[in-house]
Amino acid sequence: MSGVQSVERAFALLEAVAERPASLTELANRVGLPISTASRLLSTLEGLGAVARVDDAGIYRIGASIITMASSMDSSASLAALARPILERLAADAGEAALLGVPSSYAIHFVEQVDADRSVQVREWVGQRLPMHLVSGGIAVLANWPAEAAEAFLQRPLPATTNRSVVDAEKIRARLRQARQDGFAWTHEELEPGITSLSAPIFTSQGDVVGVVNVYGPSFRFPGRDHPRFEALVTEAASEVSGLIGAH
Repeated sequence: MSGVQSVERAFALLEAVAERPASLTELANRVGLPISTASRLLSTLEGLGAVARVDDAGIYRIGASIITMASSMDSSASLAALARPILERLAADAGEAALLGVPSSYAIHFVEQVDADRSVQVREWVGQRLPMHLVSGGIAVLANWPAEAAEAFLQRPLPATTNRSVVDAEKIRARLRQARQDGFAWTHEELEPGITSLSAPIFTSQGDVVGVVNVYGPSFRFPGRDHPRFEALVTEAASEVSGLIGAH
């Protein structure tokens, strides 16, 4: 196999993994390579950190080195590709929709969503930018911003969208202190009636908050009486994503 051909085939595998994490056999079939050739190239890419295996089942995803290189171009898309397998597992374990959100100015921009297998589904939030003070993801981000940045946000107009929206700056400050202490944040019907949400922050190796992992569902069933289990699931998922981008 020539050097150029090897590069072309490796790049085809990277594109396939970026499109959707998959097993060796599926990736080989998708790019039209013998399994032995795909295995050898994936092993090389894994050694370079360009791909990584999610678990013992041998599912390949984009690796941290590619995420780092791509971050200057489109960090939210890169983070979404990295977090997707974790969101899938979280949605299955929690039985509710799992999302990835990133800060976008003074809003939370949801860039990835995995729905749970439920007869009653909640709405799709991908592409939406929501005010930070009204969603658990925003509270989780604000709680880990530098104090002056969070305070600048609180000096802005804080609109309400339901009769449960918290718009008093002093009450929000107390929530931020609690979220920073807990490592997660809840909101209950503060953006829309009937929706409860839980989020935990994602950190870089420098300790900067770059996103949130979120679970949300209809208030009539979520979270029920099982708050601690959901809190553990979400914080563990956020910690795992943080670890994949180099945080300890």
